[in-house]
Amino acid sequence: MHNSAMSLESRIGQLWESSKYVLDDCALDNGAIIAANPSTKLATYPPDAVNYRYSWPRDAAFQLLATKEVDPSKVEDRAVNYAKWLENIEGYRKTGVLIKRYNENGSMDTHYGEQYQPDQAGALMYALDTVIPDKHLVIDAAIRRMADGLHDRWRDDSFGVTQDLWENRETTDENGDVFTYSLAAATAGLGSAIKRFQGTNYADEKWQRTYESMSMKLDKGYTTDADGQKLYVRKIYPNPMYNGDADNTLDASLAGLVYPFNQQEAITNFQHSTVLRIYSELYADNEKGIKRYKGDKYDGIVRPGGKESNAGAWPLLSFWESIALDQIGESERARDLYNATVTKLNAAYRLGQIANNMIPEQLFADGNRQGKAVLPLGWSHAKFVLATRALKVID
Repeated sequence: MHNSAMSLESRIGQLWESSKYVLDDCALDNGAIIAANPSTKLATYPPDAVNYRYSWPRDAAFQLLATKEVDPSKVEDRAVNYAKWLENIEGYRKTGVLIKRYNENGSMDTHYGEQYQPDQAGALMYALDTVIPDKHLVIDAAIRRMADGLHDRWRDDSFGVTQDLWENRETTDENGDVFTYSLAAATAGLGSAIKRFQGTNYADEKWQRTYESMSMKLDKGYTTDADGQKLYVRKIYPNPMYNGDADNTLDASLAGLVYPFNQQEAITNFQHSTVLRIYSELYADNEKGIKRYKGDKYDGIVRPGGKESNAGAWPLLSFWESIALDQIGESERARDLYNATVTKLNAAYRLGQIANNMIPEQLFADGNRQGKAVLPLGWSHAKFVLATRALKVID
């Protein structure tokens, strides 16, 4: 085996082991699962990066899925403890609705975190059902509560006012629009609840009606480009051919419609073309990987007056896209993207730009900002683990 291959293989093994530590470090003693831990003993969190010591249920969902793969002996306790923690967060027990993010003690982050993001519940329902598929009192109660919350907020084929997972766009009641990724996650989560409780006293017909309504809306979530190709875009409007929103473009999160939130029996042409378009338009090797969308400015660095620069590439999106590519049959391209991402991380470690074997939120082409980006990010490590397992890099 060539030395370069040995080096890559060695780095993957080290990242696998470090991911165990990072996922553990983000799981607090009170049951909360936080996005990143600035208080970690490794002291790698940059002082100029924004504080991510909050619980985003979406991040927690992927961290639980990854824990099942990398350290299965811990996943049941971690999932149960998080579900118990949820019972005490502000507003959740009454409504079953999960908002943007929470402080580690369960209170709302009133400064930045009160917006409704329906994909949070969808992703978490899916994850809890996946990591603990057998009946469990605490997990069952959490999934039922979130299923009721999604049902209650779904009215007239939309969720009303919501925020996307990147926290910089909103839907409105007037437009009746829905974020495509958010709807896919919510639909998959509700589908998990329906299957989990089928034939039991907890089965609820209203969930099925809402699931069918959501699925019909999701089926309208395509646009037709100038070449006549149909693909998914960021938002779904009541009119599937609506093109009055110039911002309604491609988004890297749409890989989620293939993994893990695919509700189709087989990969559709829409899904296939969307994943390939993400690769062709949002991936640039010289830019270190996949970006969230064209024109992204957020780089996770705190500046006076909230001034922004240009975003970097997100390793978690590159790993996510590699899974989606593999799912649509592009296995060689998937492995190339995965290897390229690990190679770029490896180069950053060797240059001393980031702490060894920690995966940041973003990678920057110039390297000058790398020491100020969020590091390590639990979601990034989770996606590395999931991609490593999905591509059978580690069996």
